[in-house]
Amino acid sequence: MINLENFYENFKYYGNDVVIQIIDMFVEDHKEDLKMIGQNINNKDFLSLRFNAHHLKGSIANFMDPETTELSGKLEEMGETKTEAGLTEIYNELQAATQALLEELLKHRNKITSHTHSYS
Repeated sequence: MINLENFYENFKYYGNDVVIQIIDMFVEDHKEDLKMIGQNINNKDFLSLRFNAHHLKGSIANFMDPETTELSGKLEEMGETKTEAGLTEIYNELQAATQALLEELLKHRNKITSHTHSYS
């Protein structure tokens, strides 16, 4: 769940066009990021898992969603420590949380495009 207060605070100096672009980039990129993380887990490629989870965590951090940020951070840490136990479960939780975040972002994007909303 997006922390709206922090979300609006984070983007208060940007115009709506920039916010929409950032949301659109996430919409386009998140599937590939999740696919790569899934492949890393299947291949037990912990170095790439760490890198790809960190990349996704950075993308998600823009949206002030603590659940997806925490889950991607756990996968990053598990890649760092080469921890296999629980990887699939955390990945499945991350997929579900990312889908919920995506739906929430698309609602905000629609709100922004249909109304003039100021972030200041």
